[in-house]
Amino acid sequence: MEIIILTNRFTTRHLSEYYHINKGYGRAPMPLSKEEINSLIDKLRQKYDEYAEKYSMKWFDNGPFEDRLRMAVKNKMNLEGFILAEITNFEKLKEKYDKKKNEKSFSATVENIIEENTARIRRHPRIEFHPSAGFEISHFYGALAEFTQFYLPVLWILEPDDEAKKSLLAFENSLNFQAMPRGNKPSKRIEDHALLLSRKGITELEIERDASHIMKDCAFLLHEIIDYCGALLEERRAQWENPLRFDKLYLEESRKKRMIDIFSGTTGYGAILAVSEYAGAVIEDFRLQAFRR
Repeated sequence: MEIIILTNRFTTRHLSEYYHINKGYGRAPMPLSKEEINSLIDKLRQKYDEYAEKYSMKWFDNGPFEDRLRMAVKNKMNLEGFILAEITNFEKLKEKYDKKKNEKSFSATVENIIEENTARIRRHPRIEFHPSAGFEISHFYGALAEFTQFYLPVLWILEPDDEAKKSLLAFENSLNFQAMPRGNKPSKRIEDHALLLSRKGITELEIERDASHIMKDCAFLLHEIIDYCGALLEERRAQWENPLRFDKLYLEESRKKRMIDIFSGTTGYGAILAVSEYAGAVIEDFRLQAFRR
C-alpha cells in the first residue's frame, strides 16, 4: 500500500514514512524496486516541468537534475538514496521559491498602496513654497489653501446664530494662520516651515516632524468643522432649502467669483454638505482619520 502512495505522490514525507513503517516492524527498510525508483524519477521530472511552466523556468529548470542523474548512473550510485536526496532538494527549492514569491508579493502590495496614496494626494492642488518642500506637505498646503479661501467662507452666507458665528470665526482664524496665502507669500505657518527648511544643518527627521505637526493640527480643525457642519444640518432651517445668494458675500472680486463658480445653483444645505465633504476628502486622502479630539 505504501508503494502505491510513493508512486503517486513523491514527497519527502511519504518516503520517510515508508522507511518508518518498515522499521516499526523491527526489520530493515524494504528497498525500492528498480521500477519504483524509475517511477519516482519520472514523477520528479514531471514536477520540475509542471513548476517551470506554471511558476518559473529559471527556478525549476530540470537541467541540473538531469545532469546529476546522469552522473549518479555513470558512477553506479545508490539510486534510492539519490532520489531521496533529490526529492528533499526539490522541496527545499520550492520552499525558497514560495518565500521569494511572498516577499515580492508583499513588495508589490506596498508599492500599490504607495501609488494609490500618491494618486489621491495628486488630486489636490500643489503650492510650491520652497525648493526643498516635500511632495505631501506641498499638496496638503494647496488643499488647505483651497478650502480656506473658497469653501469655508460660504458658511457665512447661511447667517449662523451668534454661537455658531463664534465657532466659525475661530475656525477661520486658525485656518488663516495655517493655510491662507498672503499675496505672494505663504501662510504664516507654512512660512515658518519654509524657514525651517532653509536652516543650516536641519535634519530630515526635524523637517518631517514639523510637517507632521502642521498636518495633525489641521486635521483636528477639519474634524471639528465636519462636526460643526453636522450640527448645522440638524437645525433644518427652511431658508437653507433655497439656492444661495451671494450678495452678502463680502470678499475681493476674484475670490468671490471663484466661490460663485463652485457654489452656483447650490442650496444652503448643499453648501454645508460641500464644505463637509471637502474637509472629509482631505482627511481621507492624506490619511488623517485618527487625528480628532
